[in-house]
Amino acid sequence: MILTDKKNCTGCGACKNICPYGAIEMQEDEKGFLHPKTDEKLCKDCNMCEKICPINGEINTNRNNPKVYACMNKEEDIRLKSSSGGIFDLLAREVIQNCGIVFGAVYDENLRVCHSYADNVQELERMYGSKYVQSDTKDTYKQALNFLKEGKQVLYSGTPCQTAGLKNFLQKRYERLITVDLICHSVPSRRIFEMYKNEYTQKLDKDEKIIKINMRPKAAGVLDWSVCNTTTTTTKGFYIDYYENNDYFKTFLTNMSVNDSCTDCKFSKVPRSGDITLGDFVGADNYDKKINDKKGLSVVLINSDNGEKIFEKIREKLSLCRQVPLETVAKYNPSLTKSPKPHVLRDKFFQLIISGKTLHESVKICTKKYPK
Repeated sequence: MILTDKKNCTGCGACKNICPYGAIEMQEDEKGFLHPKTDEKLCKDCNMCEKICPINGEINTNRNNPKVYACMNKEEDIRLKSSSGGIFDLLAREVIQNCGIVFGAVYDENLRVCHSYADNVQELERMYGSKYVQSDTKDTYKQALNFLKEGKQVLYSGTPCQTAGLKNFLQKRYERLITVDLICHSVPSRRIFEMYKNEYTQKLDKDEKIIKINMRPKAAGVLDWSVCNTTTTTTKGFYIDYYENNDYFKTFLTNMSVNDSCTDCKFSKVPRSGDITLGDFVGADNYDKKINDKKGLSVVLINSDNGEKIFEKIREKLSLCRQVPLETVAKYNPSLTKSPKPHVLRDKFFQLIISGKTLHESVKICTKKYPK
């Protein structure tokens, strides 16, 4: 059964989670993006996968005019561990303190990105920071449903297409569900991320292994966290990798390694798919330099009553909470309402990768200005 045109598929995994016969698995294609693969022997043509696919129709009753805030967590150590202003941590802690469950993207034991859940504060740290690669949602939609049926509060965070996929999978509104979507630039290829890790490992000592990769860190030696630098922790040391020498971020920021569906995203819009939307307050200095201390500043969109209820509970834990115009946010962070334009050599880049070229060779060929 063909669910939708492959170029429109976001790989959210709703179809896999809904299939009552276990006929659908998510598999990476040659470019490294997750797509559903149907076992026709198991498929009974119930059409549930087609019905709940968010590309075929999204369940969305959120606000057309969300309230928008510039926010910072009072706890500076949390902000320093986070990609922006540390707001996800406050939302997640509020849920867990009420015996709830939090879902988000993590690195697994092989440094591959997938969704998982936390039921205690200690496990939340795995979810801090942006991962900048397509996450495999696995069975987390079904897990979230089971927790909701048990009466637990659930917070599910992800890209807009992932939160839309969850809502379509559930097929009805749950009072105890809070969805948090991100202002998403795009999701890069899982294959490209694996190549980046492998080529990075080749530069290390023979017995040295990567333990942790931190995208856009706020660490010693990284002067501007808003720039796409990375830090890599290995079994032998700690390395800072600046953007100009980073093949992975070059492909991401130039829209060379993004998914087809990202270039015509159905979810880069208002109303948003999540009850709350989180992102960087890009352009904050143009709005008001006084609110940006360069240690992380979030923009928060309150898109529903559920979102407003939990946001009011964390307000007192914010060192900054100023309402700002939606138009200002959209002006400086266009990913809120617009799809990224694919790099003119995107097809050639993937052809080179598929033909066996290294990531470094492929980036060098497809990038006009490249450091020696």
